[in-house]
Amino acid sequence: MAKFRYSARDKDSKLVHGITEANDKDDVITSIQSKGLVVVSVSAIAQKTKAKSGVKKLRRSLKPEDLAFFCRQMATLLNAGVTLLRSLSIMLKETASRPLYEAIDKISADIEEGCSLHDALAKNKKIFQPLWVSMVEAGEASGQLSATFDHLAVYLERAGSVMRKVKGAMVYPVILLVVCVAAILIFTLKIIPMFGDIYKGFNIELPALTMAVMQFSKFMQRYIIFMLIITGGVFYAAKVYVNKTLAGRIMLDSFKLKIPLMGVLAQSSIIERFAHGLAVLIKSGIPILTGLDIIGKSCGNKIYEDAIAGIRDDVRTGKSLSGLLDASGLFPSIVTQMINVGEETGRLSEMFDRVATYYQERMDTMVDRLTAAFEPLLLIFMGATVGTLVVAMYLPIFKIATGGAGQ
Repeated sequence: MAKFRYSARDKDSKLVHGITEANDKDDVITSIQSKGLVVVSVSAIAQKTKAKSGVKKLRRSLKPEDLAFFCRQMATLLNAGVTLLRSLSIMLKETASRPLYEAIDKISADIEEGCSLHDALAKNKKIFQPLWVSMVEAGEASGQLSATFDHLAVYLERAGSVMRKVKGAMVYPVILLVVCVAAILIFTLKIIPMFGDIYKGFNIELPALTMAVMQFSKFMQRYIIFMLIITGGVFYAAKVYVNKTLAGRIMLDSFKLKIPLMGVLAQSSIIERFAHGLAVLIKSGIPILTGLDIIGKSCGNKIYEDAIAGIRDDVRTGKSLSGLLDASGLFPSIVTQMINVGEETGRLSEMFDRVATYYQERMDTMVDRLTAAFEPLLLIFMGATVGTLVVAMYLPIFKIATGGAGQ
C-alpha cells in the first residue's frame, strides 16, 4: 500500500489535512467521502518518502550557492512551463543540502494544502529572508514568478561572488599568520629553554637581548595557560555582549566602519548590498518604501539599519531619497548623485544597479590591493620576529667565540 496526503473540507467548510494509506487514489477519495468530507486534493507521497531515505547522505550545511542554484533552476523550470509543484518536486531531488531539502519538502506540502508560495516561504524564516518573501509575493501577483526567481538568482550569485573573493584572498594571509604564531610558540616554549639550560654552564654575562628573550620565554611557560583562559573568557564575554545587547552590536558595527582600510571595504560591501538589493526589489515591482524596510533590516550593520529606517520614514512624507541619503553622512556623494539622476529620470532601479556594479568592482580592486600589500608585510613581520629570536639565542655563542679568539 502507498501513502497519500489529502486535503478536504468538512460540513463547515473548514480545511482538514491528513495522511492515509491506500491502494490507489480512488480508494483514498472513497474513504474520505465516506466520512462526509469534500475532497480538495489527493497526492501520493510514497515516492517522496523513498527520496527521504537518502536524506542522511545530504550535506548538513546550507551554502549560498545552494540557494542561488535553487533560484536559477526554479527560474528555468517555471519559464519552461513546468508547474510550481512539479518544479519543487524536481528541486527536491536536485538539492544537496539537508536544510534546503527539508524546507522544499515543507513548502510543497503547504502549497498542496492551498497555501501561497510566499506564505510557504515565510514559514521557513531561517532559510528564506524577507527579501525572498516580498519578491515572490510580487511575482505571484504579477504572474512573473520565473522572472522573480531569475532576479533572486542574480542577487545571490553576485553576493556569493563577493564573499568567495574576500574569503579566497584571506586564505594565504591566515596561513602565514598561523605559521608565524606557531613558530613563535615553538621557539618560546621549546627551543629557548634548551638554550637557557646550555648557557647555565657558561660563566658569562648574557647579552641584554638574550636575557629579555629568555625572560619572555619563562613568562610564557609559567602563564600561557592562564593567558589562554583569560583570552578565551574575554572573547566569550565580548561575543555575548555583542550578540545579546543592542549597545554591543552598535559598538561593534561602528568599530568595523572605523578600522583603517578595512572600514572602507566594510562600507563598500554594505552600500553594494543596499544598492543591489533595492535594484532587484524595484525591478520585481516592490514599492520603494517596502524595499527600504527590507534592505535596511538585511544590510548587516546596525548603524546603517537605523539610518535607513529613518530615511524610509522621511521618504514616506515626500522627501527626496537622494537628499536623505546625502544628509545621513553614510553614503558618498557619488551614490547620492547617481540616485538623484535616477529619481529625475524615473530610472531608479537602473541607477541602483549601476551603483552596485561600481562598488562591486571597487571591492574587487580593494581586496586585490590589500592582499598584495598585506602578504609581504606579514612575511616581513614573521621574518623579523623569528630572526630576532634566533639572533638572541646565538649572540652568547658569538660572544664566547670572540672571547676565545681574543685569548
